[in-house]
Amino acid sequence: MPETPRQPLIPDAYAAMVVAGVLLLDFVVPVPLLPPAGFTAPLTWAGIALALCGFALEMRAAQALTAAGTTTRPNAVPQALVTSGPFAWSRNPFYIGLLLVLAGACLALSLEWALLGLPLLWLLLDRLVVPHEEARLAQGFGAEWFTYAGATRRWL
Repeated sequence: MPETPRQPLIPDAYAAMVVAGVLLLDFVVPVPLLPPAGFTAPLTWAGIALALCGFALEMRAAQALTAAGTTTRPNAVPQALVTSGPFAWSRNPFYIGLLLVLAGACLALSLEWALLGLPLLWLLLDRLVVPHEEARLAQGFGAEWFTYAGATRRWL
């Protein structure tokens, strides 16, 4: 059985580091590309809608895991392989939801640098977090995991 890669930081830690870095950049080197945020700005409302969609996706993924009797904590050992709900079309609906929430917040608050941080966060998740989680699922669920992984996209 292959060895599980070294456990990465929890996904929220990567998100916090990226957000802190891009907020610092936005403060030090402002790049006014987006229209100013405001209660009547259409981009603000579009960002809020996008963030709410991401939050709803995360909540639906959490509901699917809870209904299956397994954990929602990313570094905990899962008790069940969930393949229904949002997990039927993506192996990582939580991280898609997180990226949507952050993208929506960037638009709603007119944070240009933060928009550039989204691909960095995706890359950190894709290269450091997801491989560890998938190795743990492969160890725990074997053929069932490989069947699911072969039929379901990692992202979209």
